[in-house]
Amino acid sequence: MALLSVENVTFRYPKASRDALSQVSLTVDEGQWAVLCGLSGCGKSTLLRLIKRELAPFGSLQGRIAFAGRYSAADIGIILQDPESQIVTDAVWHEFAFGLENLGVPSEEIRRRVAEMASFFGIESWYHKKTYELSGGQKQLLNLASTLVMNPRLLLLDEPTAQLDPIAAAEFRNVLVRVNRDLGVTILMAEHRLEDVLPLADRVCVLDAGSVLCAGSPAETAQYLYANDHPMTEALPTATRVYFALTGGQSAPGETVSAGAHAIPFTVRDGRAFLTSLRKMRPAASPDTQGDAAGNSSEAKVTAGNPAADPFRDAPVVLEAKQVRFRYEKNAADVLAGTSLAVRSGEHVCLLGGNGSGKTTLLTLLAGLNKPYAGSVRLFDRKLSSFGPGELYRNNLALLPQQPRDVFVEKTIREDLSAAFARVHAPESSENAMTSLCERLGITEILDSHPYDVSGGELQKAALAKVLASRPKVLLLDEPTKGIDVSGRRELASILDALRAEGLAVLSVTHDAEWAAEHADRCGLLFDGEVISEGTPQEFFAGNAFYTTAANRIARGIADGAILASDIEKLFRTAAQEVAP
Repeated sequence: MALLSVENVTFRYPKASRDALSQVSLTVDEGQWAVLCGLSGCGKSTLLRLIKRELAPFGSLQGRIAFAGRYSAADIGIILQDPESQIVTDAVWHEFAFGLENLGVPSEEIRRRVAEMASFFGIESWYHKKTYELSGGQKQLLNLASTLVMNPRLLLLDEPTAQLDPIAAAEFRNVLVRVNRDLGVTILMAEHRLEDVLPLADRVCVLDAGSVLCAGSPAETAQYLYANDHPMTEALPTATRVYFALTGGQSAPGETVSAGAHAIPFTVRDGRAFLTSLRKMRPAASPDTQGDAAGNSSEAKVTAGNPAADPFRDAPVVLEAKQVRFRYEKNAADVLAGTSLAVRSGEHVCLLGGNGSGKTTLLTLLAGLNKPYAGSVRLFDRKLSSFGPGELYRNNLALLPQQPRDVFVEKTIREDLSAAFARVHAPESSENAMTSLCERLGITEILDSHPYDVSGGELQKAALAKVLASRPKVLLLDEPTKGIDVSGRRELASILDALRAEGLAVLSVTHDAEWAAEHADRCGLLFDGEVISEGTPQEFFAGNAFYTTAANRIARGIADGAILASDIEKLFRTAAQEVAP
């Protein structure tokens, strides 16, 4: 039975040149887990906010959104991308009770429902903590628990793990599985990265430029995207992309592509099973691809050879932190405890680590926004403190913060960008420079929009445009791919590569292992206040269990050395050519 029905919904924001949604129709059945996906700006977030009436944006709406039964504010819960955006109180216990208090629930019932939900989520150990003391994963878990305590029938999620580290994101998804299967809560999740959510979904709906492109089972959707060479094919799980690349979409003997999850692999487990079966049919002939020395396997193993050396090892250091220590309060524990890191000219360094490990704090020290109480930060072999504010941020260093809204102060994105480019470029070239960059980033259509009226991915790209306007020689990026679709990520990498060829140094803080594996020259892990591991992407990711890529998990022991889907494809194609008659 349909719990939610969207019928021919068209929506346009005020002063917008095109519809954000156009003739969108979809249904979500009771108890179903549905995924809403598409490229940035396709209308996912807009549709979710229209479904949650209290958050509906202002604009022109046509069509009908129907919810089964009598609608109340508690019937539909929503979890947004930013964990901090929904927290309204200063204590965990009060956050739990806040929604129920506003609904007028009797105090005894509030205590009972809160205690039950806190136990279900395992929150007892931090039930009396202040909300500002929580990690990003704990904050998002609190948002979920505080929403579910109101007993919603439908849960809307807008890229809820975008700001979580891999471990916290996996824990959050595991809780969602319990919520869906044990509590029977219907889920509609908006997401453009499908690696971990597609295997959980019952139904997938793809939006394209505000319209429904296709809807069906995960297998049907994946087959449609691949058959039509749609950009969202790159967002499919790694196992699925490898399967399509090596089979051309043709199912293995005895399988039917439309049969469901067992025909097309979506998970690491299914991907490994697929590669194992393929390895039996395509053994490699070289000595490096034989079974192990102990004779435990008669199957051939595909290997990639030795990791490439760091090409920037001898390049000049442009930004360096030496043994920096920092704490936010005098008597608090150190967030950074002797952290050292160097970035070289033209190099792209990616720093990974858990929520609360100090990655963003380190960026604020490198950007001069905070000062270490011990150690030093040097830019171009000068103490950072020797730069005046105007000198530091003009043609030298720039920071893209984790919250892109923080860089906007005007009513439209165009006004913000125009002012930023005018400060650096000559009057006759300012407009052309801005237009050129906006075209490359694909944001020309949103320039006259208010920063709050565009998608998270579009706003992220607009914020990057404003940061790049200052022509920095060192660029610090805090979660640069957050909310950006596969096409946007590729274009971002292309822009950074072009600037790096001119000497730009880039330091990215990210939870996106695939981004780091594909585009970084060197990766590091921040843990316990220090950078404890560094190396080229292949060196760094090959030995990790959680801070690694799905491709590496799939290929480990089968196609050793692979950290990207393209690596697996190349290795297996090479192995097949070696034994071809």
